[in-house]
This record gives sequence, C-alpha cells and structure tokens, in this order.
Amino acid sequence: MESAILIKNGRVINPTDANGKATSNVASNQSLDIRIRDGKITEMESELKRKDNETVVDAQGCWVMPGFVDMHTHLRDLGQADREDISSGTKAAAAGGYTTVVAMANTDPPTDCAEILDRVIKRIHERAIVEVLPVAAVTKGLKGVELTNMVEMSDMGAIAFSDDGMPISNLDVLRRAFEYARLHGRPIISHPEDKDLSHGGSMNEGCQSTCLGMKGIPSASEAACVAREIEVLRYTGGRLHFAHTSAKASIDLLRQAKAQGLNVTADATPHHLVLSDADMTPYDTSFKMNPPLRSKKDVEAIEQALADGVIDAIATDHAPHSKLDKSKPFDHAPFGIIGLETAFSLCFEKLVLSGKMAPNKFLALITTHPAKILGIPAPQISVGARANIAIVDPEMRWNFVISESFSKSKNSPFTGRALKGKNLVTIFDGKIVYLDSERAAKRVQEVCASSK
Repeated sequence: MESAILIKNGRVINPTDANGKATSNVASNQSLDIRIRDGKITEMESELKRKDNETVVDAQGCWVMPGFVDMHTHLRDLGQADREDISSGTKAAAAGGYTTVVAMANTDPPTDCAEILDRVIKRIHERAIVEVLPVAAVTKGLKGVELTNMVEMSDMGAIAFSDDGMPISNLDVLRRAFEYARLHGRPIISHPEDKDLSHGGSMNEGCQSTCLGMKGIPSASEAACVAREIEVLRYTGGRLHFAHTSAKASIDLLRQAKAQGLNVTADATPHHLVLSDADMTPYDTSFKMNPPLRSKKDVEAIEQALADGVIDAIATDHAPHSKLDKSKPFDHAPFGIIGLETAFSLCFEKLVLSGKMAPNKFLALITTHPAKILGIPAPQISVGARANIAIVDPEMRWNFVISESFSKSKNSPFTGRALKGKNLVTIFDGKIVYLDSERAAKRVQEVCASSK
C-alpha cells in the first residue's frame, strides 16, 4: 500500500527498555498524529494536516505502538510448505501486529550450511511481507554431534543459533558452540529438554496425565537441561537464551543465574502463560505442545517471572502442522500450535487488562526486550525511526475464527475464543501490510487494497 501515510488521533504507546526506562524521547500515552514518508516516521505533532497523495489512517481510540518482535517462529519453508511457508506465515505475523519474526532452523533440510541459509534468505526476500531474521543450526542435521560453520553463517546474516526441538545433550559440543557464537556476539537459543526424561511423554506429568492414562513429561526434564547448560555458560561465557520456559523449577534456576551475573535470558509463550494442563480438552491434539502445558503453579510462576524480569520476553513458538498430522491419536500427533494472530490479545488480557502490568512494560516484552536479546535496534515510535507500527484497539472484543486465519495450519487451542484487544493495522517499512477490513476499513482513506 501507499508509503505516504498520516496516522491521526492515535495514542502513542512506547515500551520501556530492559531497565524500565523510556526508549524514546516521545513520552508514552500521548495523543499525536504521525507522518510517514519513505519508510520512516518524519513528523509527530498534534493536528497535522493531510498532504496530497497521503493515505490517512484514523486511529481514534487506538494505541499506536512499535511493531512487535517474535523471536521464535516456525515458518516451515523449506520442505514443509503444506504446513506453512514464508508468505502465509508472515501474513499471519502481520495480522497479529508483528513486523519482525525470527525463523527457526529446523527446516527440511535444516538450515545448517551456507547453501541452505542462502536459499532461505532468497526466499525471505521474495516472499516475506514483514522482516524475517533467520536462525542457523548449531549442529549439522540437528543431530547434536558436529558443529556447523557458525562463523560463515553469522557473516551471512544468521541472527542466532539453535537446534530447536533437538536439545544438545553433548555438553562438549555445546561448550564449543558457545565459543564460536561468542566471536560474533550471537546468542545460542536453547530448547531445554532432557530427552531421556521426557521420552514417550505427551503431556505434563501430574494429576491430569494420571487421570487420562497418558505418559507424562516431568518438569524436571526442562529444569535439568536448564541447570546443566547454565553451568556450561558459566565456564565458557557467551550468551544463552532459553526458549518457551514453562516450569517453576526452571525459573528458580534462571533467577539464581541472573543474580550471579550470567548472561542468560529466557522467553515464555502466550499458551504457557494463559493455559494449564487443567484447561486441556481430553485427547484434543490442539493442546499438545512441547514443552507441554504445565500446572497452575507453573503458570503463576511464569506470570511472576515476567513481572520481575526473570523471564525477559514473550515469544509465540508458532508451530504449524497439517490437519492430517494433528488428526492422529494424541500420543502420535506432533507437538505444536499456531500463535501469531492470538498472542497479543491473550497476553494483553492476562497482564494489562487484569491490572498486573502497565501497557508500556508489557509492550517491552514483545518489542525492546527481544530486540536486545537478538542485538537488533529497539523498535520505537519517534521521529527518524523505522515506520514499523501496530495500531491496536484495546477495547475491541472479537472471536478468533480459525477458518479466517492467515496460517495454512489450523492447530490452535484458542479456536472460537472470545478475546479483547485487536490489532487493526500493521505498517512495515512505511507500507500497510495488514488491514482488518471487517473492523478497520472505514478508518483508512485512499488505501489501494486490503488483505482482510
């Protein structure tokens, strides 16, 4: 859509940084008009007048925020385009207000060499409608044995390294990975799981798994891996990030490591924040993910850890699977759910509308904090900043209709869920890449076309 845009009447919400300080010289919670030219914010004032050839977006009653950053997305390109591809995945991201997503390396074949990474990067340039930052594998074939050429792939643009889904059990391999990643200041993103402890499990080990007669995955599977990887980090130095933290025991270990000054960070997912194993519909594979939904005590620990900074960010772990795969019996169905389009609303309700967290602190969990972990510029709404923007109506009530999702896959436990707070318009590099035409079309004047 048009690159000359004037946003009128919106309430600017800027996030805080990791220390709770403002990231912009524009105070949060101001009503300001915003002019965008050539991908940048050029003016921010009250009562800006429309110029010729300028698309006007009426943001009355809405929050105008930096576009969100998701540091854990599975786009399935290469090799699994029936589940998702870069085009459909980034459309889902834009619908959710995300303007930057990090694509994990467990593609088919895995992103474990320069040739595959080059293919991924070319496909991103051809098909993505928002920014996609590729992750490269730590080990060849994600087998945990032989390191990839991390230096070469870092030079090519790999933003981080991860064997996500396949934890590195050989700690000497992990040690050397830290040493190479440290050369370029790249983080290692860990999928913390002891496969021996979790082997054969399908859901959290506890009362619910016993009642359902299913083999469980103990929280110790995650915590044991967190403990040993922290010790390797302590020895080698470097940067370690734990994905989808789900267990109170893991959070306790993270709290200790941070207090000791180790460079360790973590994220949690929306589904682990708002659901527990008690919420599962029995044998419904839409509730099957790894790590599994944990106990209510674990959910409470995640909420507290997000509030006090032990968990640094919220990431979706958007994991599309085909209807056929998810139709298998629970024990045999793949782990994972989609989440890009529901993430903001779920967390907004849980943290902000509940009064447990200020809007700008919550916003930092999905913007500045993941950006800092990844080593990319902090998103913000200010003159001269990149025009990556999400326009959200915080009062809008809506239902997530899975048939209307942009994702090719429909594996979500939130199908039909009533939500509050809806992203209406997403702007990336100064262009409108998502417009909710059902709820926001009348807000936009002289826009060429809408996606939905």
